[in-house]
Amino acid sequence: MAFRYRELAEVLMQQIQSGYLLPGQRLPSIRAMSQQRALSITTVKRCYELLEAQGYLLCRAQTGFYVRERPVRQLEPEFPVFDHASQQVDNLVLIAEIQQSAMNEDRVQLGTVQLAPALIPVAALQRSLVRANRRAQARALAYSPSVGEPVLLQALSAHFQQDGISCAQQDMIVTNGCMEALSLAVSVVTEPGDTLALPSPCYSVQLQLLASMGRRVAEIPSTAKGFDLGRLEQLMASKAVSACLVSSSFQNPLGYCLSVADKQHIAELARRYQCPVIEDDVFGECGYARQRPLPIKSWSTEGWVIWCGSVSKTLAPGYRIGWCAGGRFYLQLRQALLARRLAVNTPLQLALADFILSGEYRRHLNQLRIQLADQVNRLCDSLQQHMAEQGRFTRPDGGYAVWVQLPENCDAVQLYQIMKAQGVNLVPGVVFSARNFYANAIRLSAGNPWSEEMDQAVALIANTVKALS
Repeated sequence: MAFRYRELAEVLMQQIQSGYLLPGQRLPSIRAMSQQRALSITTVKRCYELLEAQGYLLCRAQTGFYVRERPVRQLEPEFPVFDHASQQVDNLVLIAEIQQSAMNEDRVQLGTVQLAPALIPVAALQRSLVRANRRAQARALAYSPSVGEPVLLQALSAHFQQDGISCAQQDMIVTNGCMEALSLAVSVVTEPGDTLALPSPCYSVQLQLLASMGRRVAEIPSTAKGFDLGRLEQLMASKAVSACLVSSSFQNPLGYCLSVADKQHIAELARRYQCPVIEDDVFGECGYARQRPLPIKSWSTEGWVIWCGSVSKTLAPGYRIGWCAGGRFYLQLRQALLARRLAVNTPLQLALADFILSGEYRRHLNQLRIQLADQVNRLCDSLQQHMAEQGRFTRPDGGYAVWVQLPENCDAVQLYQIMKAQGVNLVPGVVFSARNFYANAIRLSAGNPWSEEMDQAVALIANTVKALS
């Protein structure tokens, strides 16, 4: 289904990018634009709000919407180039300590990449929970099938199909969040002592998972645009790795989204070298554009890609519902599942299925993308204002993680400790590598609605960085 407000937004965006609409130029009022385009006032209002969230328009009280001065392009962070040696993960104590610290809700939340409670559609979720479990009655109190409730698998398959992702329900397994899906996939395609290829920097919890399972990692150099596919092919061709674990859309912590060509190439490498690719697509639905990017799985013709995701980053972290599309490994995944647990929470599966089938999830995603884009823009604007001289940072096209490179002599762990004492959470870059890279980098989260308190926290970080450098 095409959304009229998004179609209008695409037209205005192109006019801004081409220079037809100039910075500072006032757009027609919402009422005037609705008359010009024969659209409802609600449609135009949503269009303007979307473009404002994406940084194209500026709303001035009592006067209207103006084309925004595009921000000066901040220099992108620089990343080390290194050899892809197999490595054990040995910084688990620091990772665990930072995770525990991030649970302190009394601090300014710039650390954990998690949706704020204010962004969760609590009332709609509760309605789905009541409606679905009233309909199911006693069945809602029983174990669900080990692979998941059929109605949820059907709902997920139909939902993905709307985005152009073909994923049959008989190819999917419902899991306790994305991490269980990843753990299940790793256990099936590798053995203890095996090495997996990971782009670096990578999500710290992935490193924890692999360490707990006795696996080693071979880190692949990355930039703000993606990672070195040449290195990946070398590792696959030489059989130096048994599998690859990647996030191709809005990767945490860098926020990049690989091009279609890169995703096709990774799928082809997996097929050519018969090397499984485990795709963590937990942020796939967190893009700011109208169309969700397709996962690598979409080009996996022989099933060498295991696609994993969840609603933890888009809907409700506490639901702990994820999925795993196993491709050629489906039967192995299903067998391994039976040795791990009986089932996923039945009432929540039924509630999520209702939430999706009722259209509430799609409506929530459409609003969430606008909100996330606004929050990321505001964080980046604050970094530009306060840290332009002290750091380089990413401007992601999706997700809500922003990577900040500090001056070379600034110790990010020391910065983390100081800011923790000052009541501000952030995450130092060293936890995103098994090789102690990124000692002068931090990751910030834009998962919370922007506030003056958060802007002050960024200013405090900037002043502390200046003192440490």
